Amino acid sequence: MTEIIKKFELKSPHGNQLSEAYDFNLMFGTSIGPGSRMPGFLRPELAQGIFVNFKRLLEFNNGRVPFAGAQIGQAYRNEIAPRNGLIRVRYVNHSLIAIKDCL
Repeated sequence: MTEIIKKFELKSPHGNQLSEAYDFNLMFGTSIGPGSRMPGFLRPELAQGIFVNFKRLLEFNNGRVPFAGAQIGQAYRNEIAPRNGLIRVRYVNHSLIAIKDCL
């Protein structure tokens, strides 16, 4: 990606230079299990509503930042263990508070 940015001299919509591309994880890290000792990752859908509805949340706040939005919901996930043929559905209660401090 960095090579393409340099080759075509791509810039931001405001004409600024773009930084080099780097890997990052879109999953939300958490801990699970007894004593919360095992690492786990939540799917990015957890926060989708907050980001998709940003314009509406900003309008509710009369166009002023900073502001915060909160959501609560459940996510369902199917788990399959190939060795045992186990199929189960797990559900997890999610909550998220996002503080938006700039545009």
